[in-house]
Amino acid sequence: MPSLRKLRISQFIFLALVVSTQVHAQSNQPMLERSQLSIGAGISSNSTNNPNRDDTGFQFLAAYDLPQINLTEGVDSSVEIGFMDFGFDRDSTGIWGSYVINGSFSGESFGWLAQAGLDMGDDSGLLVGAGVKFAIDKKSTLRLEYVARDEVDSLQLNFLFHL
Repeated sequence: MPSLRKLRISQFIFLALVVSTQVHAQSNQPMLERSQLSIGAGISSNSTNNPNRDDTGFQFLAAYDLPQINLTEGVDSSVEIGFMDFGFDRDSTGIWGSYVINGSFSGESFGWLAQAGLDMGDDSGLLVGAGVKFAIDKKSTLRLEYVARDEVDSLQLNFLFHL
């Protein structure tokens, strides 16, 4: 049976989607701009409190840039949603969502990122992460990230393609 906390979070997400759909429907503007969307996939090395349960996993994700929400000059933001399998040898998966901020170290090729979000799978709870990114070209980015969850910590290598 789902906990009250998970139920409240699900209700909030549903309400936010309904309200945003109504606002966009009234403005005759598309709800999502394709030029702000990225899709990606990656592999992860996952560790738990029990070393016998450490494993290699994979994830798929989608990101949506939020150009109207920039905290400061040179810092961009986005929202991400994804599916993660924590290991090929264990049955644990999760859907997660996070808010991501990122910027550049020097030029546009190398940069940093930080994220905070919610895992709604087998390791339900908060997640936080940080990492570095490398722009292969204008549409492709490689990211190395460390993400900590309640029970599983992951070192991830993700590839994102900007549509």
